[in-house]
Amino acid sequence: MTPAALRRTSSRFAIRFAVILALAMLPAGIIAYMQTNALEREISARSEASLLGATLQAAARETSTMSRMRGMTASLAMTIPFVVGDQTACDAVMDKAAAVEPIASVVAFVPLNGLMTCASRGREHDFSDDPLFQQVRDAEAPYFWVNSAAPVSGTSVLGISEPVYDQAGDYIGYAVMAVPHAALQELRLESLLERSKLDDTVVFWTFDENGSVLTSSLALKETSAKLPAGRTLKDLVGTDGTTFRGLSKNGQNVVYAVVPIVKNDLYLMSSFLSEDPMTVGTWGMSVYLPTALMWLGGLIVAGFAAEFLVTRHVRALNRSIVSFAHGDRRLQTIDMRNAPTELHELADAYLAMTESITRSEAELEDSVHQKEVLLREVHHRVKNNLQLISSIMNIQIRSAVSGEAKDLLKNLQERIMSLATVHRGLYQTSGLADVRARELIPDIVRQIMAISSGPEKPFETVIEIDDLRLVPDQAVPLSLLLTEALANSIKHSGARRSLPGTLSVKLKRSGGSDAVLEVVNSVRETDSAATSFGGPERPGSMTGIGSQLITAFVQQLGGRQETDQSEDGYFLRVVFNVSPLSLGENRLRPELQDGDGWNTSNP
Repeated sequence: MTPAALRRTSSRFAIRFAVILALAMLPAGIIAYMQTNALEREISARSEASLLGATLQAAARETSTMSRMRGMTASLAMTIPFVVGDQTACDAVMDKAAAVEPIASVVAFVPLNGLMTCASRGREHDFSDDPLFQQVRDAEAPYFWVNSAAPVSGTSVLGISEPVYDQAGDYIGYAVMAVPHAALQELRLESLLERSKLDDTVVFWTFDENGSVLTSSLALKETSAKLPAGRTLKDLVGTDGTTFRGLSKNGQNVVYAVVPIVKNDLYLMSSFLSEDPMTVGTWGMSVYLPTALMWLGGLIVAGFAAEFLVTRHVRALNRSIVSFAHGDRRLQTIDMRNAPTELHELADAYLAMTESITRSEAELEDSVHQKEVLLREVHHRVKNNLQLISSIMNIQIRSAVSGEAKDLLKNLQERIMSLATVHRGLYQTSGLADVRARELIPDIVRQIMAISSGPEKPFETVIEIDDLRLVPDQAVPLSLLLTEALANSIKHSGARRSLPGTLSVKLKRSGGSDAVLEVVNSVRETDSAATSFGGPERPGSMTGIGSQLITAFVQQLGGRQETDQSEDGYFLRVVFNVSPLSLGENRLRPELQDGDGWNTSNP
């Protein structure tokens, strides 16, 4: 939901009324919250104490067994130096130890060379290339270790080792007892009073003084996800028994319990998924639910009262007002049954107001339509009259004798046709507010080319016009400016039958509200000094007058012009603002205007 939508929702009458009522109930809610919070803390403490007790119970037999096996391993380490030279006697000692601890899968002596020959059941194995053997051997101290794929037992085992020294005090190897993980798990589960409940919820694992996991009720790979996040197992070494809450590495909210099996050497840790502190019981029902329901009930009652008395009527009136504001002028019926008197009066006043506005708008629209029809007719008649004048001038051109007179009449005819084109665009434009440049300018170019070019003076034209809209005060001077520019461009383009002239007309946006009109033409190869726009004046040419007219039209547009030569020829560039000008404003130079309109006298 956007911030604006959120503000609109929060400012509704029903919501504000419900919030005020809920604030009135706040003291009772605070008291209920405090009592519920105390109950939640008590439940949490009891669950943690229960987990610690279950962990201690689960560790009871395992603690006893591991302590006994560690003592037996230490006893073997003291006995082995006296029987290590006698294979039969050494095997017998190992068999007796295995009989005392039947859960041990292997009881053996491993010398420094790694070749185990003294073991229970007469087993033999070469550990010399085993990295784990090298690690235990180099430790030369009591050691707990894990082998997930023990080569002798063929299963995952926990090993307890003790260094062995001969009678001279030299280190000769280590005694080892290996216990399968499955056997340790059975010991742990047999110690639980409520085994059926804890199997699925509680996870147990053991770890040594280095924080390495040795055994687990899950697969060792799965256990890593259950470990506490942001706290290492090594940090828990030395504790006598504790519980704490935290997030596991897989992001779950967990209660942990830690108890020592062999103080400072071996620990048992358990975890179970903690219920949300806000929920208790079999169904996970929130302990804060009664308080929340009381508060919610107050909101619902207040909201319903506001809805029934006020909001639904205001909403109906609001829909009608918004629809009317968006242009829907259909007469609507607003249902105000059971509404307060004030809202009834407001709805009646609104209906009367909309009816009056609708009637006034209809009258105004009819008046505007009539004026639009009249204005269209004016533009149509002006266009027809201008075309008639152009036809008369065409007859006069054909009857003229001198070339200079023909050129003068042809230039005037081009200007008249450009004005006719503007009026035709205004006549065809819906609303009479503006003219599309993409339709006006190509039309002017086609008419000028039809009048001024021919088989003896062919042209290749390129027209690129952006979709700009021009008000009449811009369309007229721009059309006349383009007419003058095209007339001069055609005159000085150097076009002939064997070498067509080139002409490019572009009107582009130039950032913001600016537009750029650009006219580019070729030039005679024999007279490169003569330009189209403001070059040296020659007999019979209109270059001087055309240049003055172009300057005047640029001023009327409120723009600026540039003329220059490039590799493609000569160009005229006019930059102007496409914002509408004030109606009736004329920016022609004084010598080019009179009280009635255009002054065609030579300045």
